[in-house]
Amino acid sequence: MKRQPASDPDYMAAAGCFCLASRQAARKITRLYDSLMQGSGVRITQFTILSQLMLRGEMPIGRLAGILGMERTTLSRNLNLLEDNEWVAVNAGEDPRARLIGITARGRGMVRRGFPYWSKAQAHIGNMLGADGEAALKLLSSRNLG
Repeated sequence: MKRQPASDPDYMAAAGCFCLASRQAARKITRLYDSLMQGSGVRITQFTILSQLMLRGEMPIGRLAGILGMERTTLSRNLNLLEDNEWVAVNAGEDPRARLIGITARGRGMVRRGFPYWSKAQAHIGNMLGADGEAALKLLSSRNLG
């Protein structure tokens, strides 16, 4: 068996990568929300966008992306589907290059329809995480890690 020279890095340390673990957890949580919200007609990513617009009102796409922690291009792809369903409206801002995103009456209806499903999913995942897991998740999401 060949020995690893002492100067070579220990690549096995990558098995405990925090980025990998957080992405795996995020995907599992997203799948669970989607599964529990299946009867609502809206996916958790769509519900999150719609609910934030309902709570905060019309805003530029860049601001919405920042609130959601999404890349603008990813958000734009999601908004296209929401616009196709007439759940959001995209309007020109004061600067013609700026796009303002607002929720429509149909979008508000989807939030109202999805809210009971979201509430059940939120409670279920909260129970799975426990108080310590919830606190750790909220702390991580509130920190500026960049």
